[in-house]
Amino acid sequence: MYRRALTRYSGTTLDTPARTPHYSPAAAALTGAGGGLLSGIVGGGGGAIMVPLMTGVLKMSQHTAHGTSLVVIVGTALAAAITYSLDTSLDWALVVALFAGSSGGAYAGARAASRLPALRLRQAFGLFIMLVAARLLFFPDVRALLVVTGWQEELLGIAIGFFGGVTSGALGVGGGAVFVPALVLLLGAEQHAAQGISLWVVVCSSLVGAVTHYRLGTVDLDAARWIAPVAVPAGIAGAVIATGLRADQLQAVFSVLLVAIGLQATITATTRLRAQRRAAQQPAP
Repeated sequence: MYRRALTRYSGTTLDTPARTPHYSPAAAALTGAGGGLLSGIVGGGGGAIMVPLMTGVLKMSQHTAHGTSLVVIVGTALAAAITYSLDTSLDWALVVALFAGSSGGAYAGARAASRLPALRLRQAFGLFIMLVAARLLFFPDVRALLVVTGWQEELLGIAIGFFGGVTSGALGVGGGAVFVPALVLLLGAEQHAAQGISLWVVVCSSLVGAVTHYRLGTVDLDAARWIAPVAVPAGIAGAVIATGLRADQLQAVFSVLLVAIGLQATITATTRLRAQRRAAQQPAP
């Protein structure tokens, strides 16, 4: 039963390899550069850029784009996370707590994806993160909403990780769009530290997701070989840019990019919903 469910979710059979798209090495390199740079700057996976480019420019199916993106993200997020760690002191207990929560959340979100109106959820998510971004952009003096320490902080970290994991699993978006604002707004984490923590969690969760997609046959390794060598140094470059900014400057850059991600999610979901309605209104032949 579980095997059949995985097959239905992936849109392919478990024994069928992912379809190899037609693309140029330059297009693949551009995909890696954009995704890697975004990963380093905002402390996320970079999938918000890579997946649309993979489906649009590289002509991959949606599931193959998600799987291939996750394989690349493991390397880009790891490179960026190490760069952040060299410059910023991180709370490793929070890293572990967020990963523990995100692992269960990603599984729950993936299982719920086939039962919930994903496009409506994507619309709501896009609007939600734009509101969060506006809060960070126009009211930059952030104070922690919750004052917790010790096991209470770690428990809240698990809850944040779970919510980010559910969002990632159900909507195919990076958890960093949830992790970073939650750490900043709820716990009052410094922007650099929040993004460094997020990147380490993204490394772990992306590795789990990449292995799962590989087993399902929804990873294009040929494309990944072109994308990853560009994405990894781009991720380091993005992290260097981020660590060179003041916390308030980085928070402003993060907020603007978060608005862009929210707009992309909202517009694509709305466009697809309208297309579905038009198709439903057409008379049957």
